[in-house]
Amino acid sequence: MKNKQEWFDNKVSKVPRSVINELQLSADIIEKIDSILKKKKMTQREVARKLGKSEAVISRWITGLPNLTLRSIAELSYALGEDIIMVKP
Repeated sequence: MKNKQEWFDNKVSKVPRSVINELQLSADIIEKIDSILKKKKMTQREVARKLGKSEAVISRWITGLPNLTLRSIAELSYALGEDIIMVKP
């Protein structure tokens, strides 16, 4: 029987690259949101109030579960007063 690391590596090698890219992008966006929140010393409650959303919704957005949409990213950018992502021409 293979050891756990070999088993894991085998499973990961079968994950499509597009899925890995999606997960990495999601993690990067979540990290950026967390960084902005800390820099501005804002709480999830403050973001929720500013957007008229429940804290539970903001918590799900900030953890990336379910996946963030362009709309939720735009709303968070507005509430934080800072771009979360930028598309370069």
